[in-house]
Amino acid sequence: MCYILSPANVYPDRYWFKYNFNDSPDHLSFKKGTPQRDWAKTPKFHLQGDIDLNHLMHFDWFMSDGPDLVGPRLASVIRQYADKDIQLVDAEVTVNGTPLNGFQVLNILTVINCLDSEESVHIPLLPGIHGSPVHYISVAFQPEGLRGHGLVRSNEDISLIVASSEFVEACRAQNIAGIVFKENL
Repeated sequence: MCYILSPANVYPDRYWFKYNFNDSPDHLSFKKGTPQRDWAKTPKFHLQGDIDLNHLMHFDWFMSDGPDLVGPRLASVIRQYADKDIQLVDAEVTVNGTPLNGFQVLNILTVINCLDSEESVHIPLLPGIHGSPVHYISVAFQPEGLRGHGLVRSNEDISLIVASSEFVEACRAQNIAGIVFKENL
């Protein structure tokens, strides 16, 4: 079984990290599915304001205006269940100027066709334009959609992160917070 990984709706707005676009790698480079060997820059995130660190650290997936950011507990599950699919890139994270350790950016390397195009429901993103990209309203997965992978990007819709049932079970067993797994959109 396959699941769509999505950020949870319970993440407070005041905990959205700001990505340092000027002193960090291009945030779109983390969506291409290509490994990065020598980063000229380290991804940098910061958060300012009235932040309850204990409450913030309850989460394992952190929202930002840049790439996907995960904490140490989720990174551990990724290493165990999706190590060949993901490059974890160390990130510099500060809250009110205080550095926090163990945060990493996801670089999802495995991008595969995993949706069943006959069973999925989609419409043109730009109606009336031939060859327009599609917007999925409902998805169905191929029977062996992930082909042994733990966590991938869907080649049909690069914004969709798709997880295996083993990965989902491991996250649930570890009480990973900040994400939900859905069978459909």
